[in-house]
Amino acid sequence: MPAPNPTASATPAPDEHWVAGVANEILRRNDERIVIHTGKTPSGPIHIGAEREQFICSAVQRELRRRGYDSTFNFIIDSFDPLKSIPAGVQVPKGFEDHIGSPLSDVPDPFGCHESYAVHFAQEFVDCQGRLGLSPNVIYSHKLYETDAMKDAIRTVLRKIDELREIRGKYIRVQEEDGSEGGTGSGSGSGSGSWSGSMGWNPVMVVCERCGKIACRRKDVEPNRITSWDLARDEATFACTSCGCEGKGKIRDLRLKLSWRVDWAAKWAVFRVTCEPAGKDHCVRDGAYDMGLEVCDRIFGYRGPIRVPYEWLTLGEHAMKTHKGITFTPREWLKIAPPESMRYLILSADLMRHIAFLPERVPDIVDGFDRLERAYFGSEEPPGGASRAFVNRLYEICSVGEPFEELPVRLPYRFAVYMVQLESLLGRDKVLSKSIGYALKLYDREALTDREHRDLEERLSMAKNWVLTYAPQNLKFQIAETPYRPSSEAEKSFVRSIIDMLGRDLKEEDLQNEIFSAARSLGLGVGEAFSVIYRILLGSERGPRLAPLLIALDRDWTIRRLNSVLQPPDA
Repeated sequence: MPAPNPTASATPAPDEHWVAGVANEILRRNDERIVIHTGKTPSGPIHIGAEREQFICSAVQRELRRRGYDSTFNFIIDSFDPLKSIPAGVQVPKGFEDHIGSPLSDVPDPFGCHESYAVHFAQEFVDCQGRLGLSPNVIYSHKLYETDAMKDAIRTVLRKIDELREIRGKYIRVQEEDGSEGGTGSGSGSGSGSWSGSMGWNPVMVVCERCGKIACRRKDVEPNRITSWDLARDEATFACTSCGCEGKGKIRDLRLKLSWRVDWAAKWAVFRVTCEPAGKDHCVRDGAYDMGLEVCDRIFGYRGPIRVPYEWLTLGEHAMKTHKGITFTPREWLKIAPPESMRYLILSADLMRHIAFLPERVPDIVDGFDRLERAYFGSEEPPGGASRAFVNRLYEICSVGEPFEELPVRLPYRFAVYMVQLESLLGRDKVLSKSIGYALKLYDREALTDREHRDLEERLSMAKNWVLTYAPQNLKFQIAETPYRPSSEAEKSFVRSIIDMLGRDLKEEDLQNEIFSAARSLGLGVGEAFSVIYRILLGSERGPRLAPLLIALDRDWTIRRLNSVLQPPDA
């Protein structure tokens, strides 16, 4: 058994980001070429959980580049996997279930806009990667399996089938999702062999020449397997589990695929992969990664990659599952939040820390990235006592696009959330001009650059989409048609104090502090006092944070509204 490859659980200096530890392990290998790998099956909409692996690869590549090392980042689209089910929520034409068992690359696009089902869902994901700061080499596995390298990998597997069965028997003792079973079995590895149930397992799947299926799904997935082979003649026979066809052909001509654990190891060897992240389930002791490394070493003669285990990213408490329709895609993210903030969400967490994402948390996530950016440029202290080295690495692996030379002006996302809800009152132009004025004042700048202006408009658009789709009720509001009238002298005095504050053009923090002080000085509870203003402006007992709401509103309009409720009803 080969010496175990190191697990890059990141062992950087205490004040460094984990990406430094992964890069250290990679450089310690002294590979001639550094190849970083990841992959995903396009069985339906690809959710943002898949971005954790993508961003780990991207972060490692950036860290290596910072140190002066080139690397290759490959993203394998496992388009040759069979369609196992129709994911919940995906609308398909009647009779589409007939395609179950066909390679995803052969299944038609149910929406009619791409060449196949695989390309449709893969491309939706891939199209987002550039905006998210990634540029991997995209490789479709159905095309990869047409290459001489993968055909030779299949021949190698068949030539060493006894050794492969022995390896596999150490790791797998129950039936796998692809229909394969455990056990060491018997058979010949001398260039020919026969398959006779679980004891004669082989990992070579085949697409039936008659029905086009690579597997059928009854209770479990039952793959088509080759049933015999003769490497001297480069021939194999097969049996189809779907239509019962028995066929024969040249290995070079048949559409063959390796079952996933062996496929994984074969790709590592073919691409000479240096590092591949994987979910914690695959990285457990004697798990899929361990088996893959042993197969890679003993069958293909390559030591295999450094593993980088990571915890899952879930949608709240729910694991994202494409087949169950529990997804939140990168495309949906980019409608409601900047790309840097998704990188921040994922890359700010330790590799083995679970990330529970909810769309309702987007304002907090965007604010977190903005604080990181201000700390990087030195206008704030690093958050949470983080070291300068940690802040620098994290910001550099989170940023997207050309680096800024100085701190950019950012419109706070929460303020954008207030502004977009005032469009019906203020009009779009006033919403934009007030947003620009607020951002300039916040950053003590006189004008925006073109890039900052585009960023500000994008944040307004994203905030509007977020309010329409995901905002919790306590952040939604609308202007009351009939305002509440204060019923006591204390309430009236509080309204007058707010009018005075608005006339002094206070900054948000100062305004919020004075509102609290005014309520206390008048003997009003804070909640009671705030409720008076919310009822006058919004017609509700509660509302969003009061100071930014008052700043977002047109000042003259707000002063008129507050003065109006102090006048006698018939005035």
